Amino acid sequence: MRKVLFLFFSLFCCTCLWAQKKVKAAGIGNGITYGAEIANREKESYPVCLQVSGLYTDNMVLQRDTPLKIHGKANAGEPVSVSVAHQKITVRADDNGCWSVQLTPLQAGGPYTLSISTGKQTLSYKNVLIGEVWLCSGQSNMEFMLKQAATAQTDVSEANDDKLRLFDMKARWRTDAVAWDASVLDSLNHLQYYKPTVWTSCTSGTAASFSAVAYHFGKMLRDSLNVPVGLICNAVGGSPTEAWIDRRTLEFEFPAILHDWTKNDLIQDWVRERAALNIKYATDKRQRHPYEPCYLFESGIRPLDKYPLKGIVWYQGESNAHNKEAHEKLFKLLVDSWRSNWDEPDLPFYYVQLSSIDRPSWTWFRDSQRRLMKCVSNTGMVVSSDQGDSLDVHPANKKPIGERLAYWALNRTYGHEDVLPSGPLFRCAEFRNGAVYVSFDYGDGLGSVDEAPLCSFEVAEEDGVYEPATAVVEDDCLKVYNTNIKNPRFIRYGWQPFTRANLVNKAGLPASTFRAAAPVAYVTIDKISRMQGFPQEDKDFAKGVSACFAGIAAGQLLIAGGCNFPEIPAYAGGAKKYYRDIYTALIPKDSILVWQRVGQLPQAMAYGVSVSTTDGIICVGGMNERGALSVTYRIRVADKKAIVETLPSLPCTLDNMTGALLGNKLYVAGGNKNGKASNAFYCLDLEQLPQGWRELPAFPGAPRVQPVSAAQLDADGQLCFYLWSGFAAPVEGRAASLSVDGYVYSPAADTWTPLPEVVNEAGETVSLGGGVATAWGKNLIICMGGVDKDIFLRALQKTAADYLTHPVEWYRFNKRILVYDVRLQEWQTIACTPDTARAGAALVICGKNIFCINGELKPGVRTPGITRIAIKE
Repeated sequence: MRKVLFLFFSLFCCTCLWAQKKVKAAGIGNGITYGAEIANREKESYPVCLQVSGLYTDNMVLQRDTPLKIHGKANAGEPVSVSVAHQKITVRADDNGCWSVQLTPLQAGGPYTLSISTGKQTLSYKNVLIGEVWLCSGQSNMEFMLKQAATAQTDVSEANDDKLRLFDMKARWRTDAVAWDASVLDSLNHLQYYKPTVWTSCTSGTAASFSAVAYHFGKMLRDSLNVPVGLICNAVGGSPTEAWIDRRTLEFEFPAILHDWTKNDLIQDWVRERAALNIKYATDKRQRHPYEPCYLFESGIRPLDKYPLKGIVWYQGESNAHNKEAHEKLFKLLVDSWRSNWDEPDLPFYYVQLSSIDRPSWTWFRDSQRRLMKCVSNTGMVVSSDQGDSLDVHPANKKPIGERLAYWALNRTYGHEDVLPSGPLFRCAEFRNGAVYVSFDYGDGLGSVDEAPLCSFEVAEEDGVYEPATAVVEDDCLKVYNTNIKNPRFIRYGWQPFTRANLVNKAGLPASTFRAAAPVAYVTIDKISRMQGFPQEDKDFAKGVSACFAGIAAGQLLIAGGCNFPEIPAYAGGAKKYYRDIYTALIPKDSILVWQRVGQLPQAMAYGVSVSTTDGIICVGGMNERGALSVTYRIRVADKKAIVETLPSLPCTLDNMTGALLGNKLYVAGGNKNGKASNAFYCLDLEQLPQGWRELPAFPGAPRVQPVSAAQLDADGQLCFYLWSGFAAPVEGRAASLSVDGYVYSPAADTWTPLPEVVNEAGETVSLGGGVATAWGKNLIICMGGVDKDIFLRALQKTAADYLTHPVEWYRFNKRILVYDVRLQEWQTIACTPDTARAGAALVICGKNIFCINGELKPGVRTPGITRIAIKE
């Protein structure tokens, strides 16, 4: 028996050695091939164990400009040397035979020879290039060959580029409508699904049977980057998303899709029916199939063995379009699965939205794919609906699709900012004045592809009955309306399974299908109106002021103080003038305010805090032409006369701060403390005035000048102080800053807690610095006005000589009225109006009316305008 075993082992070793000497491409278990030239240094019988990924063959492309990890198997304890492009690293295989080296980043170039050797064996890979490597995957529209494409006659003949390299992973058996025999079924159970393949140069012969989409993607990268490009195509016709995801991910995140998959309604009927036909003659109850969840990951992705990539392009979804909700979950899991597999948490992943065809579910599915871009980081979506075919699921014009994928890569991955990555992508919709105003990302140069009127827009009222709508370009957005739809609440575009929608941007790239609804408002505005009338006694004051004190006293609207540039404009070096007069006006039912002067402040002042109480208006701090102030006054009105009482002063000068009343305690925060931007926080108990102001824990983070604040109940019903935005000029040792986030102070806990950044309806951050805020109801805070975060931060960092000379529109003050729900911790835009786009305004509440008073339209330019915002019950 021992002799038999010895002879068998000797024969096995000799056979292995002969086989690996004999062939240049030796197959591995999944059908992918090795492509090394194997040289055995010694003549004695030796079991060859040196192995690397099947993607290592002659003509390969290795990823440039990144630490390059090469790993494999060898005999335990054996030294392994890897050399390429003047680098050589030697390591020793561990006890399990595993070894790994990491080369320093290589620059684009070649050809090189990659050599991997042990004392007994060398794997030598020739004509190796260093460049960009992309994986191109999906189902039949990615698999669709160049020779089948509409532009094949020209493309195939021109496809000769030695620096474009192709690794084409084709299935041994297509999933056609046939039943497979026993040998095929056995191979599938052993994950032997792909044909052996190697890297090849791009020629007319090799490109003809390669993916048309992948080819045009790679060709554009070659033309734009002028470096070698390697494309790995692994696409299987009819394959569903779940087949490409690793088992562990599905077991933990979506186990329902693994259960009895051939009878599982989460999986498309066609997919299950085709698989059932293919494995009709199977006798193994656990018979495997390429469409089975996890199968293509196990047979086609894992064997790639983390071959270094720059990114992934993906064209798939036809086999998941029956269930967009399931696909939304699966797509996220797919991206996470592959990024985890390659240990690249932000690996670029660009994908193609389904085209247009007469299949009812595809409209909803296309919109779902659009929304996924906002849910998954570092992704980009190509619109293909303009290339669709009403009857054919495989549109033949693949060139634009491949090139559009390349636009995303060039812009996002390679930083080519001059390349528009996409057609117009829906950003947000504002429903107002009987129309819908739609804004887009990548929406410069909106128009129609055929210069005909824009089409395929529809609007509907609450009943959801859509009518065709007119769309016109207006101020870099679209105004969409139907004169018969008086109050549109819904809008959609390209909402036909096969659509002739024609909206494009300046690059001629098409817009995506989208659908939007007017949000259910936290609070609803009944009317926004401009009030008439402003004090005229002082001709300078009559021009409007900024940073005045205001509130409700004795049931009347009161304003006091403020400042402006009455004679010479600020940009011409004019002097700022401060005021001390106090005016009141009865609050009318119409829009006319009649003002009268009722007194004066003890001194001219502006840029402080004012709050209304049941016992008058409290005015705190601020500044005038002589400097910053620490004073506190209370203004009462009786018999048409203002009575000003002096209250305890602050322990420091404080200007351009914010404040709010919590019960009987007045809080002020931020501003310039003794002339320097601060995180100051003080409290005055109005029922314990002799105790004076008390300093509290400063808010965290950067100092804030002109932040906004409000007092509101938190989720636990405790009255808290909410603070957002603000800015600070640079000083020695500290750069300029502009904040968009916030903090909430809990008096009970005496602590500050972070709040979400202020965002608009498109999810973009908004600065409220210089704006105003007020509590509303038991859980809302209404905010408006404020400077533009980007323009103002640049001015803080370095003020251009012409900064004050631009027209009002250039400064982009915030036009949105925003509401924050403290319980949901969410922001909502409830209106957009230029009448509140101010800085330094005062805000006063009276019943269901909010008055936005004066302020500046741009730096140095005031307005006497007063806007009333009437809130619906």
